[in-house]
Amino acid sequence: MLVVDVDSVAGAPDGARVQLGASGGQLDIDLSDPIAGRYSGHNYLRREGAELVLRNGGFHIHLQSMQRKGLGLRVFHRQLENARLLGVGRIETTAGRSRDENGYYTWPRFGFDGALPAKIKLNLPPGLEDARTVLDLMECETGRLWWKGHGVTIRVVFDVADGSRSHTAFARDVHNRLGAPPAHAAKAQPEGGQKVVLKTGADML
Repeated sequence: MLVVDVDSVAGAPDGARVQLGASGGQLDIDLSDPIAGRYSGHNYLRREGAELVLRNGGFHIHLQSMQRKGLGLRVFHRQLENARLLGVGRIETTAGRSRDENGYYTWPRFGFDGALPAKIKLNLPPGLEDARTVLDLMECETGRLWWKGHGVTIRVVFDVADGSRSHTAFARDVHNRLGAPPAHAAKAQPEGGQKVVLKTGADML
């Protein structure tokens, strides 16, 4: 059995409303802004054998004035640090591209990796033709610019293991944006916070 502080593993900002549910053998974790609905997020935690897997269903900032201020970066950093402490093996998500969604670019910038679709590989320009995953593209400026213009929705995974390629890419992105390596952002488990006991399979709560 494993006791989980769900506020922390969701990366919830201080003061966020966190609601729990369970379905299909997984723990559903929804977080939202309790004041004016300025942001919302959805996460799902499950076991696969001995491994814990966290699926990030997305974090959305609905108030335009709060966008591009680093809130998404801070939430994911907090989530990552607490997932690592919990023993989560990987974090999964769908990196979507649409008129109002830029996850296809943001999640790989944070270190999520996934195989490039066949159509994308066939259209890679000279110098990038050996790329097989999205992180292969994100490792150079030319690749990042090409993916930003031509990228598509893909499924991606963050390898939580210390020293992984995902961690290296995330640290590089934080350094490029903030000028410093990421500080540890694990959220102390608040006394009286929401905690659940994970068992196995469908017996999650």
